[in-house]
This record gives sequence, C-alpha cells and structure tokens, in this order.
Amino acid sequence: MTHLVLDKVSVHYDGRPAVERVSIDVAKHDFVVLVGRSGCGKTSLLNVAAGLVEPVRGSATIGGRPITAPGSDRAVVFQNDALFPWLSARENVAFALRLRGVRPDQRARRADELLRLVKLEGAGDKHIWELSGGMRQRVGLARALAAEPQFLLLDEPLGALDALTRERMQTTLLDLWTASHVGVLMVTHGIEEALVLATRIVVLAPGPGRVVRTFETAFSRRYAAGEPIRTIKADPAFAASRGELTDAIFEGEAA
Repeated sequence: MTHLVLDKVSVHYDGRPAVERVSIDVAKHDFVVLVGRSGCGKTSLLNVAAGLVEPVRGSATIGGRPITAPGSDRAVVFQNDALFPWLSARENVAFALRLRGVRPDQRARRADELLRLVKLEGAGDKHIWELSGGMRQRVGLARALAAEPQFLLLDEPLGALDALTRERMQTTLLDLWTASHVGVLMVTHGIEEALVLATRIVVLAPGPGRVVRTFETAFSRRYAAGEPIRTIKADPAFAASRGELTDAIFEGEAA
C-alpha cells in the first residue's frame, strides 16, 4: 500500500524554526487530521507534503519516492476555493482532464460524474458566481478528484463556511473519502470536525511545531459503515473524546 511519509521533518523560515522533527504517515484509506494552536506548523507540514515547501531536515516521500515539487499524485484544496470564475462548474472540474489531453466529450462526462458525487447534479452549466460558498467548495473537491490523486491535502477547506453548511460538508467529505479510496491529510482548527472526519488525529504544539499527542479514532469509519452522524455525535464516547482532545490541544498553554 502506498504511503505519504513525512520523516523527522523540520521547517525554518528566515532561519527560525517553525517545525522540528515531525513524523507523519498517511496510507491510502487513512484520514489524518492535524490540529493545534496557531503557530504550530500545521499548514507548513501540509505544504511540505504538497511539494510547496522544502524541509531543512528530514524527508517527504510517496511510495518511497522523494517529494520535490507538486505532482498529480497529490491534490490540494485550500480554504479559498480558487476556482476559475470565467469557467462553468463543469469546466472547472474538467480542467485537470483537459491538461491531460482527455477528449471533450469524455471530460464532460467525467466532470458530471464527479459533480453528482459531491451532490451537485445538474449544476454543471452554472457560473461560479451563481454558487454558494458550500457549493463552490464542492466544485473544488470534485476538481481535485478529477486528477485521480492518491492523496488529498486539505488546508481548512471548510473554514470559511457558516456552521450549518460546514456540518453538511463534513459528511460530504466523508462520502468522497469513502467513494474515492484516497488518503487524506487535512488541517483544521475545529475540534469536533477533527473527531468526525479523522481516522487519526495528530496534535501539534507551537514553539516550534512538534507532535505532542496522537489519537486513533473510529467515528469516521462508523459513519462510513452506515451509522448516522447525529447518532455518532450523541454517543457519550464522542463527548469524552472531544474533552480529551481539547485538553491535549490546550495543555500547557497558561505556562
């Protein structure tokens, strides 16, 4: 099984350490979520995995091959949807297929399949400015999957959404993860969101960024197995995990 591996990665900016000796392993079918206080290096680590930042020490690999630049084996979705406003929803999703030389009829068909997967059936002809924030993020996710990556890298993709839309998008993310069989590495500030989505949560602390706790969680797999999300959130085990994760994130903050 292919793994995305950050091994003892250190990142410095202007000579100052932002992350020191962090190791993270993501396999296909994993949903790994990075959480922690501001300044703990979550986005820096995601950028190393994306090939956008080169570590000063340590290594980043996929299937044993060094990550030296962005590649088609990884797709990145940011908080800002970064869609092309002059293209329709379908054309945005099909953009990666266009770059690969896929015929117009084939890429339109595949784009419509992906729009159905993100619950936007019938929206292919809409202009981007006609879509709500949640709908635009769905288009962004569909576009990322069009490249058929092995791993999705998500940097606060739901952070700009209102609370109700964000909750609906969490289940959309889980549905996509289940259907696509990709590995996911995600950054979030949402404690409950991390618990809902992750198969593993990595807690980072600042000064410089380092791993302080790792939680193996089963709530996302319970949803994938058919359990309703509201039942999962009402489980006393979910509340207990939320308290434990909150304590781990803010432990030592007063000091």
